[in-house]
Amino acid sequence: MICQACLIDFYEKKVKSTVLKYGMLKGVRSLGVAVSGGKDSMALIRVLSHLFPTINMKAIYIHLGIPEYSDKCEVVARKVCEEVGVELIIHRVSDEGYIIPDFQYTPFKSRICGACGTVKRYHLNRIAYEHGLDAIATGHNLDDTVEVLFELYLRGEVDEIARIRPVSPGIGTKMAARIKPLIEMTEEENLYYVDATNTPYVESWCPLVKGSRMMRRKELIRMIEEKIPGFRHTFFKSHIKRFLPRLEELSRHVQLRECEICGMPTTSNICSYCRLRSRVLRVVEMYGKAGS
Repeated sequence: MICQACLIDFYEKKVKSTVLKYGMLKGVRSLGVAVSGGKDSMALIRVLSHLFPTINMKAIYIHLGIPEYSDKCEVVARKVCEEVGVELIIHRVSDEGYIIPDFQYTPFKSRICGACGTVKRYHLNRIAYEHGLDAIATGHNLDDTVEVLFELYLRGEVDEIARIRPVSPGIGTKMAARIKPLIEMTEEENLYYVDATNTPYVESWCPLVKGSRMMRRKELIRMIEEKIPGFRHTFFKSHIKRFLPRLEELSRHVQLRECEICGMPTTSNICSYCRLRSRVLRVVEMYGKAGS
């Protein structure tokens, strides 16, 4: 049985080792930290503010408009950011005429988590650009990463697999670097840390994630882990050390341009976010779903 102080020390040393090993904060003077109110992002903002106090940090919360849940998450994010002394930037997608539940009335109903991910990635990057942030830290943990890799390897998505890494370098002035300081931490370790440090977090899952393929894959990976202890770490390390270097050679070089609508980076004439927003706004116009 490990004592509380030793657990905190072990966790923080492991996160610091991960950050240094992958050079996550090299050249970073100002850092945006994505916060959602869940255990992973609350662990992230606390541990980073403690380990790297000299870096200018701003937390970013994207209010998705999910009834009750989003407000509850915002309250927790505000509380923790106040505790650790980090400024919180809040962006509400409802200001743009829709909320995430509106996607339930679009062809993205069965892939609403994917649509939500696109929305969050876009706004995090745009906010980083507007506030002059060099990089964005997200709370993706080992379980998240293995779940995504598991699916991508099954489908043979070489280009997508090659993008799963601890650090994604920034491109130009409008694409901030992405770092994942918790990528080698399990969900259990993040939970132990927030509990040990008395860090508030929202315990419930997003109500829209119920029954999603992501949750089913995570459950499958947990079953494999029970039969093959250490499976998650082994899978991730094999990806980083064995496969990623070769896959990067095979993956296509992406040529970015500016979106004709919003001006943010994209690989096509119109970015994926603007295409999503256009679809959901048509639904809102027809049925008046936003905020109703």
